[in-house]
Amino acid sequence: MDFGVLGAVTVDGATIPAGKQLSLLAALVCHANRPVSGDALAQAAWPSAAPSPSTFRWHLHRLRAMVGDRLVRRGSGYMLIVADDELDSLRFTQLIQRAAAAPAERALPLLDQALALWRGAPYGGLHDLEEIKVEAATLQEARLEAIEARAKALMLLGRFAECAGDMATAVAEQPLREPFIELWLRALAAAGRPAEALRLYGQTRAKLVEELGVEPSGPLRRLHEELLRHDPAPRLLPPDVHAFTGRTKELGVLDQLLHGPANVAVISGVGGVGKSGLALHWAHHSSDHFPDGQLYADLGRHPAADVLPRFLAALGVILIPEDHTARVALYRQILAERRMLIILDNAPGSAHVEPLLPGAAGCVTVVTGRSRFEKLVADSGALLIQLDVLPPADATLLVSRIARIEPGHAAPLVELCARLPLALRVAGARLVTRPGWTPEVLAARLTEERRLDELRVGDLDVRASLEAGYQDLPDAERVLFERLGLLPVPTFTAWMAAALLMVPVSTGGDLLERLAERQLLQPEGLDVAGQERYRFHDLIRLLARERAGNGPVQDTVRDRFLSCLLALAKDACARDEYRGGFRLLDSGAPHWRPRGRVLPDEPMRWMAAERETLIAGIRHAAERGHAAMCWDLALAGVRLFEIHGQFVDWEQTSQLALRVCRDHGETQGAGAMLASLCAVEAFRYRREKALALAEEALPLLGESSIKALTPANLSAAELALGDTEAALAHLTQAVSMAARVGDALSEAVLLARLAPLQGGDPRPMLDRAMKLAAGNPRMSSLISLADLHASVRAGRHADAQTLSIRLLTDARRYGDRVLERVALCLRADSLTALRRPAEAAACLRRAHELAVIQNVPTEARRISALLQAQRPLTAEGLSAHEPRM
Repeated sequence: MDFGVLGAVTVDGATIPAGKQLSLLAALVCHANRPVSGDALAQAAWPSAAPSPSTFRWHLHRLRAMVGDRLVRRGSGYMLIVADDELDSLRFTQLIQRAAAAPAERALPLLDQALALWRGAPYGGLHDLEEIKVEAATLQEARLEAIEARAKALMLLGRFAECAGDMATAVAEQPLREPFIELWLRALAAAGRPAEALRLYGQTRAKLVEELGVEPSGPLRRLHEELLRHDPAPRLLPPDVHAFTGRTKELGVLDQLLHGPANVAVISGVGGVGKSGLALHWAHHSSDHFPDGQLYADLGRHPAADVLPRFLAALGVILIPEDHTARVALYRQILAERRMLIILDNAPGSAHVEPLLPGAAGCVTVVTGRSRFEKLVADSGALLIQLDVLPPADATLLVSRIARIEPGHAAPLVELCARLPLALRVAGARLVTRPGWTPEVLAARLTEERRLDELRVGDLDVRASLEAGYQDLPDAERVLFERLGLLPVPTFTAWMAAALLMVPVSTGGDLLERLAERQLLQPEGLDVAGQERYRFHDLIRLLARERAGNGPVQDTVRDRFLSCLLALAKDACARDEYRGGFRLLDSGAPHWRPRGRVLPDEPMRWMAAERETLIAGIRHAAERGHAAMCWDLALAGVRLFEIHGQFVDWEQTSQLALRVCRDHGETQGAGAMLASLCAVEAFRYRREKALALAEEALPLLGESSIKALTPANLSAAELALGDTEAALAHLTQAVSMAARVGDALSEAVLLARLAPLQGGDPRPMLDRAMKLAAGNPRMSSLISLADLHASVRAGRHADAQTLSIRLLTDARRYGDRVLERVALCLRADSLTALRRPAEAAACLRRAHELAVIQNVPTEARRISALLQAQRPLTAEGLSAHEPRM
């Protein structure tokens, strides 16, 4: 059975006609489930005079006919039994209580259900009994409070226009109820109608004064003050950056946000590189595109959970939800109808940004931070700006603007500040704030070891900015970061990290990537060997070196790196074209090999990728006085320098190692380096220098491949100068020495070089050489070169063309520029004989280019003369007999 009192009194939906039964029922429902005395019931129905007992019983009988056994006798009184869900006022109260304990999104439907129970004035306006009058007044107040609670829920959910409409109706019913008026005005302001809210406040104040003789209450007056202060378009941007310089390309990328489709950009980079400055400068210059205002937050200092309430308040929200999820929903709902710019500065990562991203496309968000924000790029289609240091010209201009000096005077500071904008600003500020200092004075201070100490002025501290990513590193990443500072190499790869920490190569790669994610390393991409390479920013390298310190542990780490470099370099040479032969000298320096694969299928690609590492390692070994390590690394580097024609590197590293060997009494190493330098001079066709070096080297070398190759290298220089007899003698000596030490590959190559110089058919000697070199593609190519030379001399130009094409293919596959140069010259000779001068000239032009790159001026001049004379290098020339180490 259902009873209703929120309006006319009803039973099962039927209205009770006015009369005694209605009064009796109202009194019983008002005290549902509680006994009511007969006198009280009689007073409710017959307030003027008590009825006769029979009359009273007759009306009770008629009432029982309506409600059945729900009306029961209790002592001298009566009670109406009602279940909780059978009386609308009880259901109303229960819904209100549940709504009060729920968040706004769940409270709103509960309040709607509660208010939907109301059909009119409680108890139909039947207030003859005092208890009914009090109960009706209590219910009416509860209804008004429910209306107020519903309005607050709408505000918390961002449904401001709906709230304003509902409260207009409520105020019309209760024109002097100030909480209703306050909510109405707040809703109007939040819906973008602050002027209307101010006008209605004035009307309300006049009505209160006129009808009640009072001023508005404190909350309403404070709201009035807020309305007067409120800017409907919040502008929270910090000031623009002073003397902003450059970044034209990056500003152009950000301009793409103004026209879509992307509405998020992330600016990533190391500390101090100018991420915040770029974002703020663009924001100020683009503010006209965002009529609804700009929001700004420094997420490095304040988490998103703390920023949201501030953003909501700036957007005009007075009632801010307690629940974080509700705040995010409200924030996005407000922004859905606005065009605003949101700058989220110094964000630690994508997860810290996501709660503050608008949900609709009308707003634009710019995020800055050290993270690479992969999730924002993937999920939000964010434009990625990886900010690097300034170009030299822009860096110079920035210092000059800050310091108020001529750009030319600022130039010495630019590289000392590593072109990092924060460092450049600090340098400029120091010049301004220290009278008497010149750029030269500051430059001298910055060249000292304590450079990071000098790059600090006031709150601007380069070290503190760079350290932000270092302070909270996990142990493994922190140790790796510090130890990378010990290495004198320009870039880093996984095998280096493995050597520094004694971990597998894969782990080393993972740790490097984690440092890159924190912007402590910069990814360089894949090198020619397929390795991911990373580099330090110059000032971050200083920080890492500071944190690494010095001591026995650091010395051990450096030595292990050198031992790993040596082991890998020698493995690369042994596994590539020289495998199975060329038993070179061994210094006895320690080898350390990491766990995991490092060398690719073509190991000399790894050598090429690590060229700068190898040179730096040779220098570092020399600085540390490790003579054996130094000359063994230099000897391993010869393989790379030889095939790539990098003669300057070859000469400089061999000379450095020779000096160290002499300083430390390393006789064998000195002999090896003298032989190496002899080969360099032979490559350059400097016979006298090569001969002198060979004479000095041979007594220091035991029976070895290097000793056999030394006279062979002399033969190349001699042949270049036309002394065929001397060349023949030296090559014959070299072949004998190689056979004596059992070096089949050396013997094969030397036989191939000797064959064209012997009288008669060279084929038997070439066949023997090819047999000795069987299974070694690299050596087979060198023997084919001799075959090509013999074919050109014999006039077999069709054979020469086939051989030259195959040789050029091999040379380019190996990256052997010397072999390529020689084969091109011989191919040009054959093409000329076949009367194809244009093709011959093209070959000579490429050969000349290679000779210049390889710094072989004698050969470059020779080829240049041939080009000018339009005649090829003859087969009697020297190109087929390049020296080999």
